[in-house]
Amino acid sequence: MKLLNLNIQFPRGKNRTYILIYLFIYLLFISNVNSSTTSSIQPTSTKTVLNTNTNNSQIKTNITTTNGDTSQNNINSNINRNINSNSNNINNINSNNNSYKPTPLDLLEQSPYYYFPQVTNHFSYESSGNFSQRYCINKKYVKPGSKPKAVFLVLGGEGALNPEVVNRMPFISVANETNSLVMALEIRYYGESMPFENMSTPNMAYLTTDHILEDIANFQVSITKQLQIPEAKWIVMGCSYAGTLSAWYRLKYPHLATAAVASSAPLRAEVKFSEYDIKVRETLGPECTKALKVLFDHIEAMTFKNNTYIKTKFTCQPQLDTKMFLFMLSEALTYSVQYDSKFKIINNMCPKFIKFTNSTSDLLDLFSSYVKNMFLFQNTTCSDYNLYEFASTEWDYSGTRQWTWQICREYGWFMVPADTGSFKSQMINECWWMNEVCKVMFGKAMKPSVERINTVYGSTNFKYISNVLFTNAKSDPWSTLSIDSNSVLPFSTIVSIPGESHCANWYAETPQDSPSLKTARVLTNSFLKQYIIPDCDEEECASKKGICIAKKLTDRVATSVCVTNEKILGNENPHLNIFEEDKNRTRTTNNFPNKNGGDVKNSNSSNNNNPLSRDGNEDLKDNNERTEDDDETCSSSSTSSAIQLPPLILPILISLTTTWFLRSSIY
Repeated sequence: MKLLNLNIQFPRGKNRTYILIYLFIYLLFISNVNSSTTSSIQPTSTKTVLNTNTNNSQIKTNITTTNGDTSQNNINSNINRNINSNSNNINNINSNNNSYKPTPLDLLEQSPYYYFPQVTNHFSYESSGNFSQRYCINKKYVKPGSKPKAVFLVLGGEGALNPEVVNRMPFISVANETNSLVMALEIRYYGESMPFENMSTPNMAYLTTDHILEDIANFQVSITKQLQIPEAKWIVMGCSYAGTLSAWYRLKYPHLATAAVASSAPLRAEVKFSEYDIKVRETLGPECTKALKVLFDHIEAMTFKNNTYIKTKFTCQPQLDTKMFLFMLSEALTYSVQYDSKFKIINNMCPKFIKFTNSTSDLLDLFSSYVKNMFLFQNTTCSDYNLYEFASTEWDYSGTRQWTWQICREYGWFMVPADTGSFKSQMINECWWMNEVCKVMFGKAMKPSVERINTVYGSTNFKYISNVLFTNAKSDPWSTLSIDSNSVLPFSTIVSIPGESHCANWYAETPQDSPSLKTARVLTNSFLKQYIIPDCDEEECASKKGICIAKKLTDRVATSVCVTNEKILGNENPHLNIFEEDKNRTRTTNNFPNKNGGDVKNSNSSNNNNPLSRDGNEDLKDNNERTEDDDETCSSSSTSSAIQLPPLILPILISLTTTWFLRSSIY
């Protein structure tokens, strides 16, 4: 067959020489093309490598960098040495069992902490370096030689990661029953997951919701590949802010997270968080609130009359900023109400406050003793509650500076008095937060971008998101920013726990726990089992282009049903068109991070077909960065302007040119 008809005639002399030259140049060209193609496919560096080294100092020497100079070969060689060492140990232990084949998880040495080389800036086209992100693993529930059915990923919140969380989490029994792996990931900038050596304001720029969620996705994809567990279902969970991140992760990456458990999780950003004050007063009751109003009015008046006396009464320095002092005292009280199931302030303290309503001196003595005992119990001082103490750029292991940055920049959640009936000082308002606290801490007045957070991640976006379990305690002030218990979520579940406080269902069970709290824990365990091994036949449901949804059956038992676009299979209610209601509504915005986040069918197909890919549902560009998607002409012009030649044309042209040159030189 003739590929080309160029009517080429070589000179009559030295024909063999020209043919050999032509073949040599052609083969040389083809080999260069193949080698360049191969090198373009192979990654030049891998930024997500499972680190099995337990020597923390060696890990940080090899991995921690802020300028992108980490040697991947050194990291891989260290990992291989650890795996080979562990492999020898396992082979010795199982020398009599020829059928045993250790998995990458079996070869992982047990350690309190591991370190993952995380990308500092996910939204830059240029290398920004990596930092070491801490995580923990509990693999004892995964049988040797087998792979886990699920991964329970517990997210760290606004503090350092405690390695015991993977051993004593409240739902640990489900991991044991289902052969599941338990992991916990520390959030960037908290604990020892430090991208930079100090916390100057410019260095805080990468502490954002978008970066945190991308950290989790990057971690999950890499660990899935390294441990070779593509079939494992990832269930992301947490309480308080960690619960918020869990729900947002399921919202943004439904094809990566099979389900999420979000306990006591605020989901709505708000500058003036006055609902917190209302809920605290509601929980305390009118009589106790009245007594505290008398007390705090007296304390505020004393700061103007006898500043030194009133501040030293609470072991504080006289030079402490008065507004910060009043904020600290109100925080000491509301914090105890937030965790009332732990501190029991309402039953223990409120009767005494009510008794001394008309005696400010007795109220002052009672409350100052309470605050001093709280300092003693928490091993803290008055200075630890002074936010201005964290204006330094030195690394803050407590997380106070980091959390203040997050609320100043994105979330708001400024705890302010709701009205004049509050015992909080009226000076502690949103202007004080933005113009004084944020300015002192970070050198400039700041207004949090709550509109963007609510557009992208707000609670209203969860209407069509499946398999998220929201648990809220009715006495928790933060529950006012979570999913309302009366909300209609066709594909997720809300569990309200009456009489309980913040994160109550995450504490270890005690004989004093209320029946409703015990029931909520049992129901949560049942949901987790349904997420992993559902009653719904997943293969049959997938064949009908549906998804298995976990639903509450009784107060203690969950089940699962197959939901398709047209109907719920196996349910008495045969027809439920889940898209007809809002088919004309645009469910995404220009800033929305996951274009298919609300589509049950899309999240299901992504989840089943390609659990390792994030490319299908990403819109990760930074607001200040430009991509080709911003301008349709970029992609169209770049693809249409190039001239496409058949693969053999170029080498033939080069050969002909060379032959002509040689011929001219000879003759």
